Amino acid sequence: MPIDSAIETLLHHASVRDFQETPIPPAVLRTLEDVAQHTATSQYMQQYTLIRVSEPALRQQIAAVTTYDYVAGPGALYIFVVDQARNVQLAADQHAAIARLTDWNAFLAGVFDAVLAAQNMVAAAETSGLGTVFLGSILNDPQRMIDLLHLPRYTFPLLGLRIGVPAHKPAEKPRLPHALAVGENGYPHPAAAAALWAAYEETIHRYYADRSSAPRDTDFARMVAANSQSAAHHRGEIGRILKQQGFSLPQD
Repeated sequence: MPIDSAIETLLHHASVRDFQETPIPPAVLRTLEDVAQHTATSQYMQQYTLIRVSEPALRQQIAAVTTYDYVAGPGALYIFVVDQARNVQLAADQHAAIARLTDWNAFLAGVFDAVLAAQNMVAAAETSGLGTVFLGSILNDPQRMIDLLHLPRYTFPLLGLRIGVPAHKPAEKPRLPHALAVGENGYPHPAAAAALWAAYEETIHRYYADRSSAPRDTDFARMVAANSQSAAHHRGEIGRILKQQGFSLPQD
């Protein structure tokens, strides 16, 4: 298959955190929002809501949740919300039971819808020359996000996304070797796994040692270990908050 410019862009994705002050025209933002809305959706239930955050004080408060000051900086800021509130109301209006709209299947469907829409938006933005960065860090304090955005019952703030005009082109982070990440008819167990891992760890070590911004001595295994011990903030409360938001997610 010939590789066109759009695919070439996607093959060289890198998160951008530093944006120029140049504003994105409203028509471009609307197009990106339309792309998100036209993403595939589970059973055509459209189980997410997209919130564009433009109010400076609110952006500052969200930046505080993420612990990253740049979140309040230039560029557009979006929050993707798992949303069963609309469908619960529609079902109730039809005197239908809502249990299946608040269970694990419905919650995960909302997660899928939101994540797919977010990634489609990223693809559209990047192939248009814009930069993007996802913000899983809004989960540092889900309840604070719910309060800040006045989210109703049966919703949950899943992830944030910043989009802007890149101030510079960041280096790409090396991905796992194909044989370790892609299996055929089952989980991948490549014969040369040890050698592949060793080569990848060397690549990661070299990437972080040589980069111009905040170089450090690390590799992928050490990064995984550090991440497993990083501050959880309020993430341990997610289960309780989901229940409080009306989702019925039993663990057995």
